[in-house]
Amino acid sequence: MTAAPLLIGIDSHGAEADGEGNATYIRNLIAALYAMQGDEAYALMARDPGHPFYRGLPQRGRSRAIGVRQGAGLLRIAFTLGRAAARQGVDCLHVQYAAPLGWRGSLVATIHDLGFIHVPASFPAALRLALRVLVPWSIARASTIITSSEFCRRDIEARYRAAAGKVVTIPLAAAPHFAPRDAGETAAVLARYGLAPGFVFSLGRLNRRKNLERLLLAHARLRTDGVTDVPLVIGGKLDFGGEDVEGRAKLSTNGSNVRLVGLIPDDDLPHFYGGAGCFVYPSIFEGFGLPLVEAMACGTPVVGANRTALPELIEDAGLVVDPESVDAIASAMARLLTDRALAADHARRGIERSRRYSWSETARRTLSVYRDAVASR
Repeated sequence: MTAAPLLIGIDSHGAEADGEGNATYIRNLIAALYAMQGDEAYALMARDPGHPFYRGLPQRGRSRAIGVRQGAGLLRIAFTLGRAAARQGVDCLHVQYAAPLGWRGSLVATIHDLGFIHVPASFPAALRLALRVLVPWSIARASTIITSSEFCRRDIEARYRAAAGKVVTIPLAAAPHFAPRDAGETAAVLARYGLAPGFVFSLGRLNRRKNLERLLLAHARLRTDGVTDVPLVIGGKLDFGGEDVEGRAKLSTNGSNVRLVGLIPDDDLPHFYGGAGCFVYPSIFEGFGLPLVEAMACGTPVVGANRTALPELIEDAGLVVDPESVDAIASAMARLLTDRALAADHARRGIERSRRYSWSETARRTLSVYRDAVASR
């Protein structure tokens, strides 16, 4: 008797939140899984099954989006998600960070990083407490933990005894539309925002761990390195503590040349990367650093911090600096903005580096994890 095709449950409610790393991850993963050959089907546990993301997915056998009552976040994790997965009869459930307390079937959990432990001030107190409780529970329950960098794999295994031997590294990738664009088209897109090519660009949720205060100070010091009148453009939506960044940007000594543009539509984002003289990501703590891969894929020379997962990601395709040194950040930006040969070399290296990653490979390896989780059960 032939076994029925696998039905994989994915907690997909995060796909409905624009401008967040968890949303970028789950959207691209689901889209790549749907595009794969095979008879697996997916039950997407959604907050809003009518969300445009789900409507844009192709038909795939028994795959569908299922509405799951949310309630308070902890109520959802404690009760409704596990019950919905059981009602659908899924063979394996994939979650991010927090497993439902009542679920006893095969479980795969993605833990992007342990930032809530290492940089606790960048998280609201209630969320920090919840993660400290739910992450070790999820690790103990899951057959496999997925993370996106070797840095995070080592960190998770060192922090939690239950994680030993069951954490796998599956990197993320830039979506296919992140690629070098026509210069004229880029100039036209940027003009809608009142910008011209050649600015310094940074992107990410406005959160304390993104280290944007030092970036503002470094930008103000560019004049010392002989660079004048180069705007700093910061994209991303407000996050916990982001109001401090907004206030300091307005009070910056170079404030008239600093633009906070908020959440950038995904179709426009490649033009922001491509129009930048350099992309700067001085984050104090990152589990991967997807904006760096997107920038490199667009042919933009990058500056990243020499901490956590970022050196592993950049290797020799960009400049890495001490994120606590304003002078080091400023000097790296100035080098890329004034040395055309260096910038062109790093742009070429970045494109080559970004090609090592693809969402189709991420999906292929993730599907293998699902199959192994079901088989081991």
